[in-house]
Amino acid sequence: MKSETEATTSISNDAAATKTVDSGRRKLGTAGVSATAILLTVSSRSAMGGWGQCTGSELASSNLSRTGNANPCGCSPGYWWSVNGYDTWDRYITAYPRATSNFNQAFGINYFDPDVLLTACGPGSDNPRALFPTDSGLQNVAMHAVAALFNAYFYGARYPVIGLQTPSAVISAFQAATASADALKAFVTRVDVYASSNTWCHGQPHDPG
Repeated sequence: MKSETEATTSISNDAAATKTVDSGRRKLGTAGVSATAILLTVSSRSAMGGWGQCTGSELASSNLSRTGNANPCGCSPGYWWSVNGYDTWDRYITAYPRATSNFNQAFGINYFDPDVLLTACGPGSDNPRALFPTDSGLQNVAMHAVAALFNAYFYGARYPVIGLQTPSAVISAFQAATASADALKAFVTRVDVYASSNTWCHGQPHDPG
């Protein structure tokens, strides 16, 4: 049998434990209200604006298994030829190394004569065309082609150009477009999706301004 002192000590310990549990429950209940509010806020934002920020780590994670509308992802040509774009290119666009990849080789067609590096096709570039003269209607066609290729490679199904969500699809579409100047212009119009503020680029919505 327990002594009177032992029994008293046991009762005191039990009371303290009960008090701690009750206190914990009160805290959990309070946190539960806040957590519910936070979850509702996040849920409402997700339902309105989509989810996902189009980052490399997100694309490699299980976050893509979420249901609902994911933010459409696609970086403008200006991004791919910027410091941040070069970093993304070097880290993730591994099939087309920045230092050595040529346009004709990447697209499987003799578009430039002579061939040029992909890095030479950025904004403001004025390279000689193998098939068409450079004019206001055809400037930067290669730039848009490369941006579409990288967006399809990096973002896949999140790239909002239906039918051009794989590198091979972009390459095939570009090859077909070289049949005429009008077809090339149509290709550029098709892949130039960056005017929409709904298109996200590497964690930030695109700013059309």
